[in-house]
Amino acid sequence: MTTRQEQTKKKANKTKGKSFREIRYEEKKLAIIKSAAKAFGQKGFHAATIEDITNELKMTKGSLYYYFSTKEELLYNAHLLSLEKVLKNIIKINDTDDPPDIKLNTAIAKHLEVLATDFEGAFLLQYEFHLPNEYLDEVNALRDTYQKNFIQIIEEGIQTGIFKPQNARMVAFIILGSINWFLRWYSSTGRWSVKQISNAYVDLFCKGLLT
Repeated sequence: MTTRQEQTKKKANKTKGKSFREIRYEEKKLAIIKSAAKAFGQKGFHAATIEDITNELKMTKGSLYYYFSTKEELLYNAHLLSLEKVLKNIIKINDTDDPPDIKLNTAIAKHLEVLATDFEGAFLLQYEFHLPNEYLDEVNALRDTYQKNFIQIIEEGIQTGIFKPQNARMVAFIILGSINWFLRWYSSTGRWSVKQISNAYVDLFCKGLLT
């Protein structure tokens, strides 16, 4: 079975048992979240308005409030969407038998891919302090889990002698900070593709860690 066929089958399994109305509801929610992320990234959380989000989707404010009640709820869901994707990816990477350097290469590439695909222009991380405590706690818990998995890769590389002796936690934070900053300057219409940028990160960080 090809990768495309596998993806189609997984999508079909996810929607199995759901009504057409439920599927459409979830699709609309996702579209709103992505539009909100884009607006927050381009204008800032406070400056971005509900109209900015609804105008892009050609829907009314009233229709949006059927799905989300506040801007904070939209910001929270935007965080969840990106965090859950990168977390799922890195757990899958850590479950493989690949050597640590390959794991790190893949983790960096997948992280950039998620950010560029779903949140181009949405520099969300700087807006997390706008979240109410109950939302912020969950976002921080997911981020901590992701960071632990990322640190695990570097620790494994050090322990096996593939990476130079380093403070694994500090190295992880340096790499992740640089990756997340890429949303400040990346554009899908720019001169560099995500693949080219990913290769540059890998060349800079991964090769610098190798013994």
